[in-house]
Amino acid sequence: MKYVISVSKMYKHRGLHYHRPSTKKYWHIIYYEYDEVDERMKMYCNQVGWFTAMYYKTKKLKKIWLHCPSCNVDNLHFIKKRDDKHILKEECASCFCNYKDILEEIEN
Repeated sequence: MKYVISVSKMYKHRGLHYHRPSTKKYWHIIYYEYDEVDERMKMYCNQVGWFTAMYYKTKKLKKIWLHCPSCNVDNLHFIKKRDDKHILKEECASCFCNYKDILEEIEN
């Protein structure tokens, strides 16, 4: 599954540190995907068309690291918005508890 974090226009040859006036910009998506060989998330950048770029603009996610105080582990999560409602719905990858339940236990 692709976790798209950015949709933007970039130059095709952006590593040269200069651009000729005739160089055109193209739509690119930057996304994370789980690599089963290395068992970790890898970041990719692909050139896409205009229609595909507009589709992925609606599906963009935010990357956030959440700390679980019960198992003392930091986990990477991709959420739609960075507000309390969306963050509390996430669950810890190691102990499978919701962050809402964990915070209620700490307060009591």
